[in-house]
Amino acid sequence: MKLPTLVFGALLACCGTGAAAAVTATTGNGSTIAGYNHAANFDGNTALSNNYAEDGLRFLASGSSSNNGCGYAGVECYDAPAELSPGFDGNYLATAGTNAYVSIQMVDGRAFQAIEFAVGSGYLNRHGYWTTYLDGVLTGSGNFSSASVLGLSDAGGIDEVRFYAFAAANRTSGFSAPALDNVRVLAVPEPETWAMVLGGLALIGWRRKTRR
Repeated sequence: MKLPTLVFGALLACCGTGAAAAVTATTGNGSTIAGYNHAANFDGNTALSNNYAEDGLRFLASGSSSNNGCGYAGVECYDAPAELSPGFDGNYLATAGTNAYVSIQMVDGRAFQAIEFAVGSGYLNRHGYWTTYLDGVLTGSGNFSSASVLGLSDAGGIDEVRFYAFAAANRTSGFSAPALDNVRVLAVPEPETWAMVLGGLALIGWRRKTRR
């Protein structure tokens, strides 16, 4: 875990607390956030399981595991995971069903300021719909098309993201077949991390003072 990422996260948490904020969505074919402190690529999900946790992140699929026989995880049963999305590599998480979605949260319930993940779809074209929540309240939503990576950020905090994939653009309901991979999250630092960062900064300040 790199110190610049921690300091960046600490500053975001400090500046975002108690302030009104809005969710910013970024789509493209590459990285959308400058730093992260949690990541998941599903390579360890060889049991094809739902309610899967990796590096402090929890993933829940609301639909079925009927994913071309792959279950909730890909386990590379496609000859090329890129058939689902150019951002995919190896295992992934997928589901399908009426208004089915994949939920992303922190295992310990903490909020995060930024998230990005490779988006895929069981349909030929990738038409996605996302929603964000904080303390059970909807804080943002939106559609996108033809992107391979979705990024979402909110200085006020997000504690859940839900991702859907529909057959057509600008959809908020219907049969959904979402898939995702390579998740990166910049979360609010844990209390012990705060203590380490502040202690490190204090030590740097003390050394500079003694040198003078």
